[in-house]
Amino acid sequence: MEPSATARVLVVDDEVRALRLMSRVLANSGIPCCTAESAAEALQVLRQAPEIDVVVSDICMPTTDGIEFLGTIRRDFADRPWIQLLLVTGQASLETAIAAMRLEASDYLFKPIEPKLLRESVQHVLTRAESIRQVRGDAPGAASQPARPEEASLRTLQLLQKLQEARSSIFGGAVMPEPAWEMVAELMRARLAGQHLSVTSLALSSKSPMTTALRRIDDLIQGGLAARVPDPADRRRTYVELTAEGMARMQLFLEGFARTALVSH
Repeated sequence: MEPSATARVLVVDDEVRALRLMSRVLANSGIPCCTAESAAEALQVLRQAPEIDVVVSDICMPTTDGIEFLGTIRRDFADRPWIQLLLVTGQASLETAIAAMRLEASDYLFKPIEPKLLRESVQHVLTRAESIRQVRGDAPGAASQPARPEEASLRTLQLLQKLQEARSSIFGGAVMPEPAWEMVAELMRARLAGQHLSVTSLALSSKSPMTTALRRIDDLIQGGLAARVPDPADRRRTYVELTAEGMARMQLFLEGFARTALVSH
Protein backbone atom coordinates (compact mmCIF):
# COMPACT_ATOMS: atom_id res chain seq x y z
CA MET A 1 0.00 0.00 0.00
CA GLU A 2 1.23 3.51 -0.83
CA PRO A 3 2.08 5.46 2.34
CA SER A 4 -0.54 8.01 3.35
CA ALA A 5 0.62 11.59 3.82
CA THR A 6 -0.77 11.53 7.36
CA ALA A 7 0.12 7.97 8.38
CA ARG A 8 2.65 7.63 11.18
CA VAL A 9 2.08 3.89 11.71
CA LEU A 10 3.07 1.04 9.40
CA VAL A 11 1.41 -2.36 9.96
CA VAL A 12 3.17 -5.41 8.51
CA ASP A 13 1.63 -8.89 8.28
CA ASP A 14 1.49 -11.50 5.52
CA GLU A 15 -2.01 -12.51 6.67
CA VAL A 16 -4.37 -10.12 4.88
CA ARG A 17 -7.15 -10.72 7.40
CA ALA A 18 -4.93 -9.81 10.35
CA LEU A 19 -3.59 -6.81 8.45
CA ARG A 20 -7.07 -5.49 7.81
CA LEU A 21 -8.15 -6.10 11.39
CA MET A 22 -5.23 -4.19 12.91
CA SER A 23 -5.46 -1.31 10.44
CA ARG A 24 -9.22 -1.05 11.05
CA VAL A 25 -8.76 -0.97 14.82
CA LEU A 26 -6.21 1.82 14.50
CA ALA A 27 -8.25 3.78 11.95
CA ASN A 28 -11.35 3.58 14.15
CA SER A 29 -9.22 4.97 16.97
CA GLY A 30 -8.19 7.98 14.91
CA ILE A 31 -4.72 6.59 14.14
CA PRO A 32 -4.15 6.58 10.35
CA CYS A 33 -1.82 3.86 9.15
CA CYS A 34 -0.44 2.26 6.03
CA THR A 35 0.11 -1.46 5.51
CA ALA A 36 2.54 -3.90 3.94
CA GLU A 37 2.23 -7.65 3.34
CA SER A 38 5.96 -8.41 3.50
CA ALA A 39 9.17 -7.13 5.03
CA ALA A 40 10.48 -6.09 1.61
CA GLU A 41 7.36 -4.03 0.93
CA ALA A 42 7.55 -2.48 4.40
CA LEU A 43 11.17 -1.41 3.91
CA GLN A 44 10.20 0.26 0.65
CA VAL A 45 7.43 2.14 2.45
CA LEU A 46 9.86 3.29 5.15
CA ARG A 47 12.27 4.61 2.52
CA GLN A 48 9.46 6.62 0.93
CA ALA A 49 7.85 7.81 4.18
CA PRO A 50 10.22 9.33 6.74
CA GLU A 51 7.17 10.43 8.74
CA ILE A 52 6.53 6.82 9.88
CA ASP A 53 7.11 6.66 13.63
CA VAL A 54 5.78 3.20 14.53
CA VAL A 55 6.12 -0.21 12.89
CA VAL A 56 3.73 -2.94 14.02
CA SER A 57 5.04 -6.22 12.63
CA ASP A 58 4.08 -9.87 12.74
CA ILE A 59 6.93 -12.20 13.68
CA CYS A 60 6.14 -15.22 11.52
CA MET A 61 6.39 -14.17 7.88
CA PRO A 62 7.36 -16.46 4.98
CA THR A 63 10.55 -14.84 3.62
CA THR A 64 11.85 -12.66 6.47
CA ASP A 65 10.84 -13.22 10.08
CA GLY A 66 9.90 -10.28 12.27
CA ILE A 67 13.11 -10.31 14.32
CA GLU A 68 15.29 -10.21 11.20
CA PHE A 69 13.05 -7.47 9.78
CA LEU A 70 13.38 -5.33 12.91
CA GLY A 71 17.14 -5.81 12.86
CA THR A 72 17.19 -4.51 9.29
CA ILE A 73 15.19 -1.45 10.33
CA ARG A 74 17.61 -0.68 13.15
CA ARG A 75 20.54 -1.01 10.76
CA ASP A 76 19.16 0.72 7.63
CA PHE A 77 17.36 3.50 9.48
CA ALA A 78 19.83 4.17 12.26
CA ASP A 79 19.34 7.88 11.54
CA ARG A 80 15.73 7.55 12.73
CA PRO A 81 16.10 6.50 16.38
CA TRP A 82 12.53 7.60 17.06
CA ILE A 83 11.09 4.62 15.14
CA GLN A 84 9.16 2.46 17.62
CA LEU A 85 8.87 -1.28 16.98
CA LEU A 86 5.90 -3.38 18.11
CA LEU A 87 6.06 -7.15 17.57
CA VAL A 88 2.94 -9.28 17.12
CA THR A 89 2.96 -13.06 17.42
CA GLY A 90 0.61 -15.99 17.73
CA GLN A 91 3.41 -18.27 18.95
CA ALA A 92 4.90 -17.13 22.25
CA SER A 93 8.61 -17.74 22.72
CA LEU A 94 11.02 -16.66 25.43
CA GLU A 95 13.84 -16.45 22.89
CA THR A 96 11.76 -14.18 20.68
CA ALA A 97 10.85 -11.93 23.59
CA ILE A 98 14.52 -11.51 24.50
CA ALA A 99 15.53 -10.92 20.87
CA ALA A 100 12.80 -8.28 20.57
CA MET A 101 14.07 -6.41 23.58
CA ARG A 102 17.65 -6.57 22.29
CA LEU A 103 16.39 -4.66 19.25
CA GLU A 104 14.69 -2.20 21.62
CA ALA A 105 11.22 -3.29 20.60
CA SER A 106 8.70 -1.17 22.46
CA ASP A 107 6.16 -3.93 23.03
CA TYR A 108 5.41 -7.58 22.38
CA LEU A 109 1.74 -8.35 21.68
CA PHE A 110 0.08 -11.74 21.42
CA LYS A 111 -2.51 -12.86 18.87
CA PRO A 112 -5.44 -12.71 18.90
CA ILE A 113 -4.80 -9.04 19.63
CA GLU A 114 -7.23 -7.21 21.86
CA PRO A 115 -8.21 -3.97 20.08
CA LYS A 116 -7.92 -1.95 23.29
CA LEU A 117 -4.42 -3.26 23.97
CA LEU A 118 -3.26 -2.56 20.40
CA ARG A 119 -4.71 0.95 20.46
CA GLU A 120 -3.18 1.83 23.83
CA SER A 121 0.22 0.41 22.92
CA VAL A 122 0.38 2.31 19.62
CA GLN A 123 -0.80 5.56 21.21
CA HIS A 124 1.85 5.21 23.91
CA VAL A 125 4.74 4.68 21.50
CA LEU A 126 3.54 7.43 19.17
CA THR A 127 3.92 9.83 22.09
CA ARG A 128 7.38 8.45 22.81
CA ALA A 129 8.45 8.83 19.16
CA GLU A 130 7.21 12.41 19.10
CA SER A 131 9.23 13.21 22.22
CA ILE A 132 12.40 11.81 20.64
CA ARG A 133 11.78 13.81 17.47
CA GLN A 134 11.32 16.99 19.50
CA VAL A 135 14.55 16.45 21.42
CA ARG A 136 16.51 15.88 18.21
CA GLY A 137 14.83 18.89 16.64
CA ASP A 138 15.95 21.10 19.53
CA ALA A 139 19.50 19.85 19.16
CA PRO A 140 20.10 18.87 15.52
CA GLY A 141 23.11 16.67 15.01
CA ALA A 142 23.55 16.09 18.72
CA ALA A 143 24.73 12.68 19.78
CA SER A 144 22.14 10.41 21.29
CA GLN A 145 22.15 10.55 25.08
CA PRO A 146 22.38 7.29 27.02
CA ALA A 147 19.25 6.19 28.81
CA ARG A 148 18.93 7.41 32.38
CA PRO A 149 19.36 4.68 35.02
CA GLU A 150 15.63 4.70 35.87
CA GLU A 151 14.72 4.37 32.17
CA ALA A 152 17.06 1.41 31.80
CA SER A 153 15.54 -0.20 34.90
CA LEU A 154 12.00 0.33 33.59
CA ARG A 155 12.99 -1.22 30.26
CA THR A 156 14.41 -4.27 32.03
CA LEU A 157 11.27 -4.58 34.16
CA GLN A 158 9.19 -4.48 30.97
CA LEU A 159 11.30 -7.30 29.54
CA LEU A 160 10.76 -9.37 32.68
CA GLN A 161 7.02 -8.75 32.40
CA LYS A 162 7.01 -9.87 28.75
CA LEU A 163 8.94 -13.00 29.66
CA GLN A 164 6.38 -13.78 32.35
CA GLU A 165 3.56 -13.27 29.84
CA ALA A 166 5.29 -15.57 27.38
CA ARG A 167 5.81 -18.20 30.08
CA SER A 168 2.14 -18.01 31.08
CA SER A 169 1.07 -18.26 27.44
CA ILE A 170 3.21 -21.36 26.90
CA PHE A 171 2.69 -23.21 30.18
CA GLY A 172 -0.66 -21.84 31.33
CA GLY A 173 -1.66 -22.62 34.90
CA ALA A 174 0.86 -25.45 35.17
CA VAL A 175 3.51 -22.88 36.13
CA MET A 176 2.12 -20.66 38.85
CA PRO A 177 3.22 -17.05 39.35
CA GLU A 178 5.69 -16.30 42.12
CA PRO A 179 3.78 -13.91 44.43
CA ALA A 180 6.73 -12.38 46.27
CA TRP A 181 8.66 -11.70 43.07
CA GLU A 182 5.61 -10.25 41.30
CA MET A 183 5.13 -7.84 44.20
CA VAL A 184 8.77 -6.79 44.39
CA ALA A 185 8.75 -6.04 40.66
CA GLU A 186 5.51 -4.07 41.02
CA LEU A 187 6.94 -2.10 43.95
CA MET A 188 10.00 -1.25 41.85
CA ARG A 189 7.85 -0.10 38.93
CA ALA A 190 5.80 2.06 41.27
CA ARG A 191 8.91 3.58 42.84
CA LEU A 192 10.41 4.46 39.46
CA ALA A 193 7.09 5.93 38.30
CA GLY A 194 6.62 7.94 41.49
CA GLN A 195 3.44 6.07 42.41
CA HIS A 196 2.07 4.67 45.68
CA LEU A 197 0.69 1.17 46.08
CA SER A 198 -1.93 0.26 48.62
CA VAL A 199 -1.79 -3.13 50.32
CA THR A 200 -4.78 -4.27 48.26
CA SER A 201 -3.30 -3.13 44.93
CA LEU A 202 -0.01 -4.81 45.72
CA ALA A 203 -1.74 -8.04 46.71
CA LEU A 204 -3.70 -8.07 43.45
CA SER A 205 -0.50 -7.60 41.44
CA SER A 206 0.79 -10.91 42.83
CA LYS A 207 -1.86 -12.84 40.84
CA SER A 208 -2.33 -15.13 43.84
CA PRO A 209 -5.05 -15.65 46.48
CA MET A 210 -5.36 -12.70 48.84
CA THR A 211 -4.36 -14.69 51.94
CA THR A 212 -1.20 -15.91 50.19
CA ALA A 213 -0.39 -12.40 48.97
CA LEU A 214 -0.79 -10.90 52.44
CA ARG A 215 1.56 -13.52 53.90
CA ARG A 216 4.14 -12.72 51.22
CA ILE A 217 3.85 -8.99 51.97
CA ASP A 218 4.58 -9.75 55.61
CA ASP A 219 7.58 -11.85 54.51
CA LEU A 220 8.94 -8.93 52.46
CA ILE A 221 8.50 -6.58 55.42
CA GLN A 222 10.13 -8.97 57.88
CA GLY A 223 12.99 -9.47 55.44
CA GLY A 224 13.65 -5.72 55.37
CA LEU A 225 12.80 -5.37 51.67
CA ALA A 226 9.51 -3.49 52.07
CA ALA A 227 7.74 -1.35 54.63
CA ARG A 228 4.24 -0.13 55.33
CA VAL A 229 4.00 3.67 55.07
CA PRO A 230 0.95 5.64 56.28
CA ASP A 231 -0.63 8.09 53.85
CA PRO A 232 0.11 11.57 55.28
CA ALA A 233 -3.20 12.85 53.87
CA ASP A 234 -5.25 10.01 55.37
CA ARG A 235 -3.76 8.10 58.28
CA ARG A 236 -6.32 5.33 57.81
CA ARG A 237 -4.72 4.41 54.48
CA THR A 238 -1.45 2.49 54.29
CA TYR A 239 0.93 2.12 51.38
CA VAL A 240 3.69 -0.42 50.83
CA GLU A 241 7.07 0.73 49.52
CA LEU A 242 10.47 -0.78 48.94
CA THR A 243 12.98 0.05 51.64
CA ALA A 244 16.42 1.43 50.76
CA GLU A 245 17.72 -2.13 51.09
CA GLY A 246 14.98 -3.45 48.82
CA MET A 247 15.72 -0.77 46.22
CA ALA A 248 19.44 -1.49 46.30
CA ARG A 249 18.97 -5.24 45.88
CA MET A 250 16.43 -4.81 43.08
CA GLN A 251 18.68 -2.38 41.25
CA LEU A 252 21.58 -4.80 41.54
CA PHE A 253 19.41 -7.60 40.16
CA LEU A 254 18.14 -5.53 37.21
CA GLU A 255 21.60 -4.38 36.24
CA GLY A 256 22.90 -7.95 36.34
CA PHE A 257 19.93 -9.28 34.38
CA ALA A 258 20.32 -6.58 31.73
CA ARG A 259 24.00 -7.41 31.27
CA THR A 260 23.21 -11.11 30.94
CA ALA A 261 20.03 -11.10 28.84
CA LEU A 262 20.40 -8.04 26.65
CA VAL A 263 23.92 -8.51 25.32
CA SER A 264 24.24 -8.58 21.54
CA HIS A 265 24.57 -11.89 19.75
